[in-house]
Amino acid sequence: MAQQSQDIQLSNRLHTLRMNGQAHELPKLILLVTSEADKDKYGSTFNTVMCKPLRASTIASCLQQLLKVDIPARKENQNRPSFLRSLLVGKNILVVDDNKVNLRVAQAALKKYGAKVHCVESGKDAISLLQPPHCFHACFMDVQMPEMDGFEATRQIREMEKKANEIKREQSSSGEGSTFVEWHLPVLAMTADVIQATYEECMKSGMDGYVSKPFDEQQLYQAVSRLVVGTADSAS
Repeated sequence: MAQQSQDIQLSNRLHTLRMNGQAHELPKLILLVTSEADKDKYGSTFNTVMCKPLRASTIASCLQQLLKVDIPARKENQNRPSFLRSLLVGKNILVVDDNKVNLRVAQAALKKYGAKVHCVESGKDAISLLQPPHCFHACFMDVQMPEMDGFEATRQIREMEKKANEIKREQSSSGEGSTFVEWHLPVLAMTADVIQATYEECMKSGMDGYVSKPFDEQQLYQAVSRLVVGTADSAS
């Protein structure tokens, strides 16, 4: 139930229903808010109040508590940390975000699984580092940055890769190079806006997927497990 301008009126109506003894007929009510202050304001009216942006693990925990459902831990969840570490340990990951707090959060999350993390604060800095050949295995790219956003930065990265691949293809066909493997750095968008239009723009610009901010272990697992994090090893 999204928070609207009629929140006060809605709260009064719900309070009246509960006072009239009809609370047992009401479904579980969850209010989505944008600040901790709103959680305190509406906490007595709703079964629970959740702050946006939402994360899958938070939603699952909330529903499990409200519906009193005992969900046994899946083997996949138990193996998730070791799986992430096997993919990320020793890998060079570039994180691009103009917000220093977001950079620290992303850096800490990736380092937890053994990744070597390098951070920059602009799309232009990312482009200068990702001119082939480079040593990076994947890039987490914020989509909203001044000067150059993540979409444009990714488009330019793909153009650089295209030119590098054309050169390698010519060298391979003339016998000057070894087995030809194309450059394609996995780029994951970092965004708090997960609407369909944003997803489509990510794909159109050449990104490989996205994680919503702030991202947690589950999101990192789902995103990284779809990618083969070894591009730099094979392309260098």
